[in-house]
Amino acid sequence: MSGEVPWQMISILDALRPQPSWRADLAIIASYSADPISIVAALLALVGRDDEDRPAARRDLADAIEAARDKFRVVIQRGRLAKMARTPRLTGVLDQFLRDVAFDERHQSWHPKAALVKVASDKNVEWRLWIGSRNLTAQENRDLGLVLVARPGEQGRRIPGIENIVAALAERADLPGVSARRLVTEVATLKWKAPAGVRVERLQISTGKSEWDLPSLPKKVDALTVVSPFLDAGFLRHLAKTASGSGRQLLSTRFEIERLAATCRLFGDSLALDAPDYPPTAFDVSDLVHSNPASAAEEGEELGRGLHAKILHIRQGDRRRLWMGSANATQRAWSGRNVEIIAELSIDKSVEAGLMSLVAEARPIRWEDGAALNDVEADKDELERARAEVSARWKGEIVWDKESIRLRHSSTLHPSDTRINLEAGLITGGLEIWPAGETELNLGPYQTADLTELVQLRLTLGSVSCEWIMQAPATPPFGTERDRAAFMSSMGAREFLFWVADTMRGASAPPNEPDWTDDNPSRGRSNNAAATWTADLPTQEEVLGIWSRSPTIYKTIQHRISTYLPALLEHTRTMDPDGHTQLLLFAQMWAVCEQGLGAPL
Repeated sequence: MSGEVPWQMISILDALRPQPSWRADLAIIASYSADPISIVAALLALVGRDDEDRPAARRDLADAIEAARDKFRVVIQRGRLAKMARTPRLTGVLDQFLRDVAFDERHQSWHPKAALVKVASDKNVEWRLWIGSRNLTAQENRDLGLVLVARPGEQGRRIPGIENIVAALAERADLPGVSARRLVTEVATLKWKAPAGVRVERLQISTGKSEWDLPSLPKKVDALTVVSPFLDAGFLRHLAKTASGSGRQLLSTRFEIERLAATCRLFGDSLALDAPDYPPTAFDVSDLVHSNPASAAEEGEELGRGLHAKILHIRQGDRRRLWMGSANATQRAWSGRNVEIIAELSIDKSVEAGLMSLVAEARPIRWEDGAALNDVEADKDELERARAEVSARWKGEIVWDKESIRLRHSSTLHPSDTRINLEAGLITGGLEIWPAGETELNLGPYQTADLTELVQLRLTLGSVSCEWIMQAPATPPFGTERDRAAFMSSMGAREFLFWVADTMRGASAPPNEPDWTDDNPSRGRSNNAAATWTADLPTQEEVLGIWSRSPTIYKTIQHRISTYLPALLEHTRTMDPDGHTQLLLFAQMWAVCEQGLGAPL
């Protein structure tokens, strides 16, 4: 968000990415919904491994996992991890970075959109707090975000309410070794800088216990503008009590305005932008029920292109106030039934002009004279209701031993509508029919690389189906050995050895190296015989040289070899005999160097 007209377009990843030579020590992202690809994008940005010039390679993701472990968490509404059209197998390792909130969406939702990031250099620390309307999904929408920055000892302003947001995020994230109380104490001393033209009056986060009141506005203002992709009549009637000298403006989607036509007509000028698209599914989520007040389906924002910002704006003389954040123009959001984050701002003319630029893009809704317009209600979508029902009662867990892996649920998981079939499976494998009445599903034998707590579910009603991802804690926990096995089975011998060599030489992954979404094991930079590609492998002279020139790089390589090589040797023993031979030769050379150097350092 900036003072320019129109508002500046900035990626949320820019708010997460550390400056060059800085590192991310902590990152917590809150979102209603997320998808695996976007989680990886955020993870790579946090460790500075996202490169616009080439896709992220498997080695980049492996480094990011190691660097961010126990420092990064994404907190989402249970049942709102999107199933992609194709889910790369490596996304199975993302389970360690996810926590879901078990709200029953039929009544309330975990709905905040925020990111708390702590970055550091050798001498400085910087905190960033992003608050906005964007979910952690790949879809592009008209969203609005606010970035606040603080450094200990520097000028800025104390912001009321910021400690409550930090506490709520830290408690939900449950990061090892991160105390919410200590984190709040550290943040409480900070003074924050806001964008030009913006003064943050206060920040609020609700608890989901209906503790908020609807916004209290003056009886008369010079201008009143509401922007929201979802509406309900009660909230609009509340705002309509405020008179506006220049008229009230409502910006939403045509579907919402037509659904609440009578109320919208009383409110004032109605304007529409394109309705957001939803991620690809077997049914059109935009046809879901719209009850009053807004239902869970209405607030289910796995959206595509279209309006997604949530803004309430008033002007009285020279005073301009703006509320923005995650809350739609609904009673469910503003009463505190959902968990929402709202920022109350004082803004100048230039920021207000940015809002008017957005409004100017919209199309006016023309009401026909004398038309009898009533609120429109649609039939409830059975699959979406079943999805909310299954997600609300989810208490799945994964039980595994050396022989097999099983998905267990403490009670019957199937939806009440007996016409709907349920399938389940790990996202690294296929789907299995879950027989009605059964509380355990045997998923059969497994490879260590395929272990994950992320479970895909599919509901089918006739020829229509919907899919999504849930998390099921594993007993016993998988541990870091799973991560390394997953990367080694995907990376292969050649890619691993090139990874070591390029690290010694200060080179990044080449453009022709498979990106992390490629499920096929790497066979090297070409299909030539081993005699050709082994010419590029690290030599004994290089190992000795890097030890003397850069002990830090040597320790990095040492760590990779000690943690990844055993799993890779086991994997290639039968899967890639030629690669296995090269690994053995490299291991022997490395052992000679380590012995000669008196390593480990």
